[in-house]
Amino acid sequence: MFFLYHKSANFGSFRRIIIVGAVSSIITLIISCSKRRSARCPLCIGTPLLNSGALAHKRSFALGPLNEGFTAVLCIACTQKFRCMYCGTRYDLLKPIRSRQHRHGHE
Repeated sequence: MFFLYHKSANFGSFRRIIIVGAVSSIITLIISCSKRRSARCPLCIGTPLLNSGALAHKRSFALGPLNEGFTAVLCIACTQKFRCMYCGTRYDLLKPIRSRQHRHGHE
């Protein structure tokens, strides 16, 4: 698009669009990093959406050039399921949560 209109008078509007896009991308990246850092696995209390440098579980997997954290984010976005890379537990985010009383047979 830039190469088609670089000589026109609307180059200033393209520059504004590029700057606004870059700033909004940086803000979104900062928010996503803070949210990914605060997500914890209930079983091992690890951060499955952000690599911490610890060894991954043997059942964890990564897609191509991505690491396990980005793969978990993509799995959550596409299938609503993910596997913790530290303990190997699979989680289904669409599965209803059972209460503690119902699990132990108390009513």
